[in-house]
Amino acid sequence: MPTVSYQVVLHALAPDATDAGSTYADTTLPGVSEEQLRQLLTAFADLAARLSPMVTPRPEIRIKSPAGLVMIVPVEGKLHFVNWETKVGGFKVSVDDIMAKIAATAAIPTKAAGATPTTVHAAARTASPIRKTATGKRKFVTIALLGVAIVAMNLTTVWMLFMPPRTLLPPHVFLPEAESDALMKQVAGVYQTGAREGDRRLEIEKLGLLRFAVYGKNQTLRRERLQTARGARITEGVVILTDENGILRPKDQSTITIYGDTYRRIQN
Repeated sequence: MPTVSYQVVLHALAPDATDAGSTYADTTLPGVSEEQLRQLLTAFADLAARLSPMVTPRPEIRIKSPAGLVMIVPVEGKLHFVNWETKVGGFKVSVDDIMAKIAATAAIPTKAAGATPTTVHAAARTASPIRKTATGKRKFVTIALLGVAIVAMNLTTVWMLFMPPRTLLPPHVFLPEAESDALMKQVAGVYQTGAREGDRRLEIEKLGLLRFAVYGKNQTLRRERLQTARGARITEGVVILTDENGILRPKDQSTITIYGDTYRRIQN
């Protein structure tokens, strides 16, 4: 079985995730094993239970893996999990939950691909012996219709279980990982719609993490929201899609539009 490794970034965290604060610069850890990742998350969970809810900057662990970009932040003493691929977020989860969700993401398509034939064949096998033993035309027709109904119900159930999540995004194709990473590095920086109270601020990080906020008095940041993103191609060209169905459209080296609002770069 191939060994899985992760690229981990510690933000405002000590290298062993046992302490947090603005004195700790971002630390990138390439080639982190599953056991090392579990140790970091366990230490972070212990730290989260002790942190003040108002701590700034908020510490984070960002994990880049075959399951996509995963972000772990402390919320009310627990760990909060956000993942692009599964669109999962907002849950206070344990270390075991996080490890299981990362490992399970790649297995979802395999389960879906094998589910429909198994269920349909099981229904067909159930209906077939009944039809063989039935006597009389009316009884045969009744059982045949019942068998069709069972198959239809099973197919509907399978479709509901494995259909792709609904989205408001236009038809798109995700860029290859290398191209998406290059795009995120190109647009990384701090943007804003203006500098007054009520204007909005956006910080794009190279790993695909977005920080949205609204300016309060004296440019204090309010209502901060975190999202993950990746590059994609739509009919109009290359864009950046977020895990909350947002579309960022780079216009030039210093301008991005989101829902018709223009954000201008103020810092690289």
